[in-house]
Amino acid sequence: MSFFEPISGADFDQKLEQARSVAGARIIDVRSAVEFAEGHIPGATNIPLNQIPALDAPKDAPLYLYCRSGARSARGCKALEKLGFTNVTNLGGILDYKGPVEA
Repeated sequence: MSFFEPISGADFDQKLEQARSVAGARIIDVRSAVEFAEGHIPGATNIPLNQIPALDAPKDAPLYLYCRSGARSARGCKALEKLGFTNVTNLGGILDYKGPVEA
């Protein structure tokens, strides 16, 4: 596996399970409001990528981001890290998620 290979399949679900076990963790869907309404991971909060810089949370809050394929969530993680957030994880893309979705 290459260092630059995207997170996929079981890795996504495993990281999501980890996120759900972390006290105070936030699962953030960085897709558009329309995409979020079409189906999202239960318990996720929708904060579109262009709104990530306005996120109001402690700098050490455990934040887990995802999008459709993993590219926007990677950009969101980088943006948060530049803002001083220290506990940010890219879950990847919902296309690799194997669990239930809610609309």
